[in-house]
Amino acid sequence: MPRVTGIRERQGRARVFVEGELWAEIDAGVAAERGLYKGATLSDGELEEARIAGERALAMGRALNLLGYRARSEGEIRDRLRRREFGEETIQSVVDRLRELGYVDDEEFARNVARQRARKYGPRRVTADLRKSGVNPETAQRAVEEEFADHSELDDALSAASRRYNTGGSDAEARRVYGFLTRRGYSADVCAEVARRYREAGSPEAGE
Repeated sequence: MPRVTGIRERQGRARVFVEGELWAEIDAGVAAERGLYKGATLSDGELEEARIAGERALAMGRALNLLGYRARSEGEIRDRLRRREFGEETIQSVVDRLRELGYVDDEEFARNVARQRARKYGPRRVTADLRKSGVNPETAQRAVEEEFADHSELDDALSAASRRYNTGGSDAEARRVYGFLTRRGYSADVCAEVARRYREAGSPEAGE
């Protein structure tokens, strides 16, 4: 049977060598529980079980550390764990457990982000931000529609423009307003209407 020829522990991790070659890096506690020590002999099946359990413990620790800073979407958790080169089976197991514990909930995450971002941005920008955060399109769209249901996009855009631009009456100013609102995620029609008011009347409230 395969023989463990070395164990190197650091910061809760154990680099395990089998038959002189690096076999895996797993949680040090799991390594001890599974009887992985220098000179130990284990079957291939026992080694595989230890690897899965040890990697899962490391991945869970990493995920909980990330969640300690701020709420995350499932997509963000998956992406960060992939960067650490955890396998898909391990990642799925961790995400499933986090979901069971209530530590990740994409519906709630999307609603909270939409609520916060809607104070500053339009629906298109908020939707894009949610997608970048790993929220699936349907969940992102639903959260944005719910958040903006009682909003007037035109009023929001007028308010955002008036906080940034106090004068109007020129094509140049209208173009700046249009670009600003586009970057904020308002629809093309709304951006064009606000820009028209700046260009034609010198005031965002003109034309009402």
